[in-house]
Amino acid sequence: MFRGSWVYDESDPLYDSSTCPFLDPEFDCQRYGRPDKSYLKYRWKPDACELPRFNGLDLLRRWKGKKIMFVGDSISVNQWQSLVCMLHAAVPDAKTTYKRTIRSPL
Repeated sequence: MFRGSWVYDESDPLYDSSTCPFLDPEFDCQRYGRPDKSYLKYRWKPDACELPRFNGLDLLRRWKGKKIMFVGDSISVNQWQSLVCMLHAAVPDAKTTYKRTIRSPL
């Protein structure tokens, strides 16, 4: 899983950053003038296995009735934003509740 390489995948990206309401504006590279989009077409390919393509509807079916909480630093925020943007792309008209609490360290 951890040994592999980034491979070009014409089917990516899994979401359009300009249409995701959960993405912090400063993470929308296209909005701030990045001219190329080729960096969006890469995915991780492990050497020893094949990862299935992300399926937002399948994930929502499996998580139905459950809650998820992301705890961590800015990397966790980036991962959360990517996940909810992929889910939003799968069901753009879904009802959502969004609560973000940022606490400073003691």
